[in-house]
Amino acid sequence: MLRSTSNQDVAEVVIIGGGPVGLLLAYQLARFGCSPSIIEQDDKTQIPSYGRASTLWPRTIELLDQLDLAEPLIQAGMLTRSGLHFHEGRRVKGGLMYGNRMDKLGDTFFKFALHLRQRVTEEIILQAASKAYGFSPRILHQIHGYSIDPNDASHPVVVQIKDLQTDEIVQLKCKYLVGADGGKSTVRKLAGISFEGEHTKSRWIRMDAMVKTDMPNFRCLNSIDSASHGQILWCPLDNGLTRIGYVFSAALIEKYGGVEGVTQEVAMEEAKQALHPFKLEFLSVDWFTIYGIGQRIASTFCVGGRIFLAGDAGHTHSSGSAQGLNTGIHDAVNLAWKLALCARGLAKEALLHSYDDERRPVVQVVIDNDKVISTLISGHHPPQFQGRSEPTRQLLTEWFNDLNMQHFTLGLGISYPINLLNVNPTGLFSAAIDPGERGPDIYLTSLGTGDPLRLQRILSNTAKFSIVVFAGKPEHTGPSLTSLSYVVAGSDSFADMFPKEVFQWFTFPATSGNGGQEILGCRPFGKVYLDVDMRAHEMYGVDVRQGAVVVFRPDGWIGTVVPLIGASDHLKAYFGGILET
Repeated sequence: MLRSTSNQDVAEVVIIGGGPVGLLLAYQLARFGCSPSIIEQDDKTQIPSYGRASTLWPRTIELLDQLDLAEPLIQAGMLTRSGLHFHEGRRVKGGLMYGNRMDKLGDTFFKFALHLRQRVTEEIILQAASKAYGFSPRILHQIHGYSIDPNDASHPVVVQIKDLQTDEIVQLKCKYLVGADGGKSTVRKLAGISFEGEHTKSRWIRMDAMVKTDMPNFRCLNSIDSASHGQILWCPLDNGLTRIGYVFSAALIEKYGGVEGVTQEVAMEEAKQALHPFKLEFLSVDWFTIYGIGQRIASTFCVGGRIFLAGDAGHTHSSGSAQGLNTGIHDAVNLAWKLALCARGLAKEALLHSYDDERRPVVQVVIDNDKVISTLISGHHPPQFQGRSEPTRQLLTEWFNDLNMQHFTLGLGISYPINLLNVNPTGLFSAAIDPGERGPDIYLTSLGTGDPLRLQRILSNTAKFSIVVFAGKPEHTGPSLTSLSYVVAGSDSFADMFPKEVFQWFTFPATSGNGGQEILGCRPFGKVYLDVDMRAHEMYGVDVRQGAVVVFRPDGWIGTVVPLIGASDHLKAYFGGILET
């Protein structure tokens, strides 16, 4: 039975899938002034907490912090700042090196990993969305199909949703449809998007349990070499639980008469053998699974500027370096503000195409890395190491020791290519930071109280571009600041060409003082925060005698950097490629 569309069955964005990626998309869209609708086939209130994705790396936590979500997640989870790696009961170098000695990380304040079960993460995001925006998913519904109405310029996507309790088909009209419905994505299949990659014969065990052990530092992110079970993952979780992961080899599968013979009791017994010579006692088991390893990526994350994929719907890989949820969150953060600005009529359609241009290459690197990591963990030699005679555990240590790989895995090294969003004006040198790079975090000082404030918290993600005037030393930059202030206030300023709600302004003078206008010698550009010790200017490579304007994208990556002199013309050209006038 088909029910026709009514007013309440219209949304700006329909999201299929109420997992962490879908929920985060909806939370952001509501935060950014849009009306999202989530379709979820399960009633998760009737499903007990379960395992799945469990680790968030520093850059992911930064992104969530700018959305006011990091603190509740941190309060609920377990932090690790380091870990140990064991071979034959002795501590040796190797293992999950990117999670080791995270105090060494430079320009982030999140020098830790955060561990909590996926269902807990989902509950926290949903609570935040419900409390702040009165938002909740439409449960026990699933997508049945969709079509594009060429006669409706406002809400051209017509989504058919099936009520699983009544079998009634409900029509929802929207501007954009997002598939965040997992590796078997119905949206991906309906859109005819191919899912390219491979599936290996390797099988891994993952289990969450309350345990006792004599392993040293057992509440750290540890790893253990095992001749029979690959490299063992040992990860502390929320509520005193521990995630244990290991390879279930072909020999072990044969031992138990196939995958069907791998029960929870089998998984527990083999975990005890894997941890030898350490002792392991199970007090309770919350969840366990045995799963196959595969790496796949959708041929596109966007169809026709109306249909999008995010998270596992667009890419799947092993949990060897805990990239699944982190990569999905990066997808959601990259996509949400772009959808919001376009849905509100503030940005050009080209902005939406940048989602696929930016995210697919990054995901491909994740998958390429995962092929190497999962193969080595499983005890085999990937193509990169063919002809090498060392044990795979040594090659895995070599791979994990690569600093670029570590930085990328933690998310801090992820950057985007030059495009309409990441623009480097030809021949201009204004700072050492490049467009497309993550904006480093640093303390600034508030006026009056002198409280230290982190730059990334100042630049909260509200789907606005942050225009930051690094004012340098006003005794040197004063004339340039005054000229820019005059131009920005003028009737033909770029600031008046584009919607004002898309911008937030800040000024960072490299000096102390008691008032913004007194310090600068002109009207400040938005809120003023002091860079008294010049560390922010130094980190961003801005000459305090010349200053610069740095544009931060809503998601915290650098959009462009221009000199104070002529800044208005450069910014007019930059935003002209992105925003509607």
